[in-house]
Amino acid sequence: TKLASASWDKTVKIWNAVTGELILTLNGHSLFFVWSVNWSPDCTKLVSGGDGSGSEEDSRENPGEILVWDAATGVKLFELKGHSKRVTSVVWSPEGSQLASASDDTTAIVWDSISGKQIATLKGHTDWLKGVAWMQK
Repeated sequence: TKLASASWDKTVKIWNAVTGELILTLNGHSLFFVWSVNWSPDCTKLVSGGDGSGSEEDSRENPGEILVWDAATGVKLFELKGHSKRVTSVVWSPEGSQLASASDDTTAIVWDSISGKQIATLKGHTDWLKGVAWMQK
């Protein structure tokens, strides 16, 4: 059984959840603070979200950064761009065809998980978003 963790050290780590052994470290986030990580339903990919490049003074104001990874090799597959502030939550849809992200820019975005294109931007909150969740069947 594997577990993925997201850290303020700019990394995502994959662990053996039984033995505690570190399996893989994913490097690629720009500045710092990886706030969220989530496995694809088929467990072949990971998505991580956090702070993009910008000022270390107030990282909430940096554009958000979402990276999609190959979970076996740690290779960054692509980046999703669309949030103007930090990304606080990223999740795969139950069937794996879409991703959703939440941001301190007060929006949630639904993405196509294959092309990386934005499907919808959800607006209506008046303050930071800290989570998104798909309805499970």
